[in-house]
Amino acid sequence: MNGLLLAALTLMAAPNSGTADADLPAQVRRLVRQLDSLRLAERDAAEAALLEFGPAVLDHLPPVTDRTPGGVAQRLGRVRQKLEQAAAKAMAEASTVTLPDATMRLSEVLEALEEQSGNRIIDARAKFGHEVVDPELQVEFDAAPFWEALDSVLDLAGLTVYPYGDERAVHLVTRLEGHTPRVGRADYPGPLRIEPVQVRTERDLRHGGRSLLQVTAEIAWEPGVRPITLEQPMSAVEAADEQGESLVVDDPQATLEVPAEGEQIATKLTYSFEAPPRGVERLGTLRGTLKALIPGKVAAFRFDQLLEADGARQRVGGTTVTLEHVRRSGELWEVGIRVRFDDAAGALQSHRGWIFTNPAYLETPDGERIDYLRSDATRQAEHEVGMAYRFALEGPPEGLRFVYETPALVLGVELPFELKDIPLP
Repeated sequence: MNGLLLAALTLMAAPNSGTADADLPAQVRRLVRQLDSLRLAERDAAEAALLEFGPAVLDHLPPVTDRTPGGVAQRLGRVRQKLEQAAAKAMAEASTVTLPDATMRLSEVLEALEEQSGNRIIDARAKFGHEVVDPELQVEFDAAPFWEALDSVLDLAGLTVYPYGDERAVHLVTRLEGHTPRVGRADYPGPLRIEPVQVRTERDLRHGGRSLLQVTAEIAWEPGVRPITLEQPMSAVEAADEQGESLVVDDPQATLEVPAEGEQIATKLTYSFEAPPRGVERLGTLRGTLKALIPGKVAAFRFDQLLEADGARQRVGGTTVTLEHVRRSGELWEVGIRVRFDDAAGALQSHRGWIFTNPAYLETPDGERIDYLRSDATRQAEHEVGMAYRFALEGPPEGLRFVYETPALVLGVELPFELKDIPLP
């Protein structure tokens, strides 16, 4: 095929920047059909155009089923994998905010931070009985990381964060008298904020009376990011006093797992070292590298004609969901599925229960949701889990759809940090 015709095909497949947002679903449907073209150049152009849309296209790509032509399935798989990885990597980076040099009300600044970052912010002062005021603030941010910008705003307004609220959001409260400002106390690796909050020494009488220095850090993450887990290999931790003398890590072979459960957006982690000589007054540096498992974009797997769907399979990105059976179980109806990840990155280890809280439900033709009464794990392996969901129905699930939602990709990332100038007791 000559270069002029290939260029025309590429232009035909390429997204139209002026109408991409409004017509995205229609453009995606057209490009997916073009993936099955008889012409190789048209198939290549359609795949390239889908990738050009970026992660926004993921919500509109169809799942790969047993009925999807092999060539289309292969190309859709490549597109999804690349875009899922891009989306997950973006989630492992800090969101940013930009505000011009201006005087704004606190409420206006918080609204802008929330809108630009996608992180929910709740003013919880009234809930805690604090006075609610809305002062004017002088602000200016140019692509500033979310936590850094928020810390600056909170210091100006005399506020701080209550990190253990009952909703996945940043809860703001009044900073109590005597509490130090937030700016300058933390490091901001990716979407995290790490701050030393407590230092203590103790003597271990069961192990020769040796003295330990323990530094407790609070680790917070953006509400828009929900890590499956955070791990701290102590072999990746080092500290030095104000003179540059290294401290000895108490157990360098240990790996500490940081819980990231429920709606909370923060947890604490304690770093232990052999205590330095009594004359040491400060830690000059405490460095480490956290390992995080970050879920990618959530995908919805939908199965119709349930009484005839045993063995039906759908694939989205690196995740395959198989509907193993739909059958009566006593007074209930049971839906059994198997979920397999190409690479679970350790996210399915037996002590990690996030997979069992993924949404699963039946849906009526008019969109009404029917939740299950109970569920059981039927299998758990390194890259695969099996689940059985039981529903109370008046009759067979004719006309109903089963929906299962799960991240289509789990990405492992490393987040190095450095804390400085930590005073010792």
